[in-house]
Amino acid sequence: MSISQTHKKELLKKIIGVAGATGIKLYKRQKKLKDLRISHKEAQGVVSSADIEAEEFLITKLRPLIRGASFLAEESAFKKYGGKSEYYKKYSKEEWAWIIDPLDGTTNYLNNMDYYAVCICLAHYGEPLIAVIHRPNTHQTYTAVKGLGSYIIDPSGRKRRLKKPESKKKLKDSLLVTGFACEKGEVFKKEFEIFKRMMKEARGIRRMGSAALDLCLVAEGIFDGFWERGLSPWDTAAAALICEEAGYIVTDYNNKAFNPFKETIVAGRKELHKNMLDNLKK
Repeated sequence: MSISQTHKKELLKKIIGVAGATGIKLYKRQKKLKDLRISHKEAQGVVSSADIEAEEFLITKLRPLIRGASFLAEESAFKKYGGKSEYYKKYSKEEWAWIIDPLDGTTNYLNNMDYYAVCICLAHYGEPLIAVIHRPNTHQTYTAVKGLGSYIIDPSGRKRRLKKPESKKKLKDSLLVTGFACEKGEVFKKEFEIFKRMMKEARGIRRMGSAALDLCLVAEGIFDGFWERGLSPWDTAAAALICEEAGYIVTDYNNKAFNPFKETIVAGRKELHKNMLDNLKK
């Protein structure tokens, strides 16, 4: 089954509505943090009852939009697969799959920080086609449709197209953003070595706690570049499409075309992207 560009636009409107409604629920729950149940996932960070409730709401609202579509969602995927990412790859073969993160940035959320997001991506045989990332506290929504560009919608409903700036900024003048894998030990040591290397080369680096929003802010031109290892499809599927549709280069660490099932990601303007790759490979 294929869908027309007109149908994609119609779907986008509905997905934006679902993301916004989920954001309202999360925002209200954040005002009553003491009532949340919190648990830990091995090498995956924390999960709260707000994450689980938001995911159930998303699945209920999205299910009728594409008949027969499967769901790859953070909390249910961990429950089913125990964090073993090799099982996620089966979703790259699904004709239609919703790849969703009900709350990207749970640690921020639980500390009453406003840097978290609702992430929704509709993928066709593993390729992201429609992306929506909603930031509840600021009432901003980032969107993209494959081949139709990416946009930011402000709280008043005004829509602005995202397009990479015409910039010749070098790595030494750039502000980058990244994150670290929850897994400690040797993986963390290697990632921290890369961080130190990048820190010497760039003007500054931020670690904000939501990969999805980090990539959206790259698309918006606030951050200049992003890299990270160990992310999951729900962290990157929607955000990578938003970056690509804004004109940025998005690949894995080996400069191969990115897809949500890759273990690494790097995004930035063409020249800066090359500089970042050079430092990642040292």
